[in-house]
Amino acid sequence: MLSNLKTAFQNITSKDKKEDIYEGEDIQAVIILLLEACQIDGDTGKIELEYIKKLLINKFGFTSDKAEKNLLDALKKSDERIEIFSQIKIILNEMDHEERIDVIEMMWGVILSDGKIDDFEANLMRRMNGLLYVSGEESALAKQRALSQTK
Repeated sequence: MLSNLKTAFQNITSKDKKEDIYEGEDIQAVIILLLEACQIDGDTGKIELEYIKKLLINKFGFTSDKAEKNLLDALKKSDERIEIFSQIKIILNEMDHEERIDVIEMMWGVILSDGKIDDFEANLMRRMNGLLYVSGEESALAKQRALSQTK
């Protein structure tokens, strides 16, 4: 009986987590960082936006409509956004080291999706590595994984 109760409780809490994944503050922070990677070169490219949408569907389990809605909401708010450091703080508080490496990998994927890395994008990634406490070696490996996924 105790094991049945434990299983029932785990099912309830896992359902709650699945619902929260869409509205989680940490996921919204990741979306903002992905948009920053998309927009840092001064061009919000359709290829990069489609790549972000694909990431939201594949990594976070969003439906296509939910991914589109979250992306459009974040795009609308991006003109109002002054800084991204509050988003970085959320990620540092909510995500472990491996999850932060995943964020770096996703950002590299966005940057690499259009086939070129400009100086602003490279500089952003160097700053993100330091701010998210990801080493250069970990970032380089994440970049290689992202490169293999964008081909």
